[in-house]
Amino acid sequence: MKKIFTLILFAALYMPAFSQTRTFVIKGTVENLSPDVKLVFNDWGVNEGVDIKVENGAFEVKGELKEGTYPRVAYINIMRGPSSRGNNIILEPGEIRVSFDNRMKITVGGTTENDNLQRLSSILGKYDEASAAAFYAWSAAYNKNAPEQELEELWKKSDDAKEETREIKLKVLLENDNYASFVLAPALTRYEGAKITEKFIKKFERFSYTKGYENMKGHYEAMARCTDGAMVKDFTLPAPDGKMVSLSDFRGKWVLLDFWYVKCHWCRKLAPNLGKIYNEYKDKLEIISINVDKESDREDMLRVIEEDKMVWTQVNDKTKKELPEYFGVTGYPTLFLIDPQGRGIEMRVGYCEAGSLRRFFDKYIK
Repeated sequence: MKKIFTLILFAALYMPAFSQTRTFVIKGTVENLSPDVKLVFNDWGVNEGVDIKVENGAFEVKGELKEGTYPRVAYINIMRGPSSRGNNIILEPGEIRVSFDNRMKITVGGTTENDNLQRLSSILGKYDEASAAAFYAWSAAYNKNAPEQELEELWKKSDDAKEETREIKLKVLLENDNYASFVLAPALTRYEGAKITEKFIKKFERFSYTKGYENMKGHYEAMARCTDGAMVKDFTLPAPDGKMVSLSDFRGKWVLLDFWYVKCHWCRKLAPNLGKIYNEYKDKLEIISINVDKESDREDMLRVIEEDKMVWTQVNDKTKKELPEYFGVTGYPTLFLIDPQGRGIEMRVGYCEAGSLRRFFDKYIK
């Protein structure tokens, strides 16, 4: 008996009319189909759905591409019960091959850019292995409440492995002048400042018709405002006691901006480490923690500040818009280091141990 599953296909994103179109065909296979398997094809920005049948572990999707709208990235996803795995695919003329094995791992190829995507993903994946292993070692120790010194040492190894991987991956992507490299770049550039991101903006300007390029350019514009020596705009926000606090109040000292919110698990885990650093550097450094919770969460904010002993400067941006957008914040916690003259130096995203913060500051604060 045939097993038939549904592949959801959306129509192409509206684009200005062009005189020519090109056909793409996605031919795929899925090993060991079971009744709870579903495939979803997502061509972002589309607005019309068409059901596609998948029979006997095989499926096929056809579409037309207007000149000036490709190559572009899409996504194909397999869901088996609560588990979900997927991968980018690149829409361009030709026959695109996709296969899911019984572990739900995807392989893509068949056209030039999809072959490039598979090749580059395999290369970068090998470099990720050492970095991932170092992080998992720290994570295992963290979950077992290991002593602080052990956690610091493991995080240092993770930091070193991550930095080595970062440098190699940036080099590989910048050396590959193809759309696949551009597709993989945002996973790195979203953590980079203006100087690095600008290299990608210039290199891949020919893909400016894509949403991905718009997003990368938006990140670059934010980083150009607040990293790599840019003069950061002054701002004024209320402290918990109602007093208004401005960034310029601390001119002459280094300032670390800390964007956080109450229900951010890693924001709260970071707070004790910020406390350690504040006590060590407070003669030269001020921390301004910028809470982005709404007014309705004010009592929770005040409780967390007290519970986590956040004794440094606290302010609230209840709009969760103006400053996060200006600084290009897309994840929490996010830190920005500002020099004594008010120039943005560097951004960091995510949790880190106190030792990592010390190494970060010691690059700049003498």
